[in-house]
Amino acid sequence: MTRLSVYVGIASGEAHEQRGCHVKMGDEKSLKRMWDLQNIFKGDWVPDIFVALSSGPLRRGELLEKIRSTQVPYGWSDSETHNLHDRVMGETLKRLETAEMVVHTRDERVFPPVSLYTLSPAAEEFFAALEPVVQWAEKHGDLIERVQQRRRHGEGDE
Repeated sequence: MTRLSVYVGIASGEAHEQRGCHVKMGDEKSLKRMWDLQNIFKGDWVPDIFVALSSGPLRRGELLEKIRSTQVPYGWSDSETHNLHDRVMGETLKRLETAEMVVHTRDERVFPPVSLYTLSPAAEEFFAALEPVVQWAEKHGDLIERVQQRRRHGEGDE
């Protein structure tokens, strides 16, 4: 999703029309927004965090377990391990919090304190806007498979 998310740009025209902004795909403004998206959503575990939190708020341990238990064959490397370390997840969550994509709340009125992570409203809107991009990826699964195969064998790497 990280590289693919760059091309989401304005996948949801509705969101931009509602805010009174219009970006024409292919112009300099759309290029800038694609780069903005790539930088906000970069990171190997960002898609996993988005999917895990899309069903609602989770505690950190629950989030880590949900991601680790996901059985998705990635296909982008020979390694199919899905072992997210707590430290790496923490760094990724912090980046997403800074980007206002993840909200971290802590209720200290109870003991032990309850700490939850959830997608921000902007992240939920972005996640919904990804649907046409994911549909494109599904439609072109054969192309993606060929690209994965080439990259695993070092073709096209410079």
